[in-house]
Amino acid sequence: MSLTGSNFVRFSRHGLQSARKTWSRTRDRFEVRRQALKLRFWDERGQHPPGVLFDHTYEAIKSLPGKGIYEMRLDDAIGGLSNIRVIFFDPPRDWIPLESRPMRIIWILDIFPKKSNDFSRFDIDTFRASRLLIAQRCYGK
Repeated sequence: MSLTGSNFVRFSRHGLQSARKTWSRTRDRFEVRRQALKLRFWDERGQHPPGVLFDHTYEAIKSLPGKGIYEMRLDDAIGGLSNIRVIFFDPPRDWIPLESRPMRIIWILDIFPKKSNDFSRFDIDTFRASRLLIAQRCYGK
């Protein structure tokens, strides 16, 4: 099976643990993963209406301007939970990974059902720390 899309989607350790904690059934975790893998086509978003990634909407997190951290909204109910957010990091194009990859990497930082309109200070700090960790370990920044 060949790779499709223009990006390779990779989960951070925190993103995997968050999904495992939120959805105990493997089937539900795989459904969330399937939805998150639509980010393979992230670089093609300019071919669609602004703010829409195929059948999901996305938006940059306003508390982290210029950091390349976005939230993708999943409209489907998965495992009895709705209002699901996929927080992901799109590294700058000038960042070169330490390990050679055939495609650019989009990083899934967190997945959770959002209960309020705003992100908590803890959430913002977690996203910022995950970005920093990825920059240091995978890009040498």
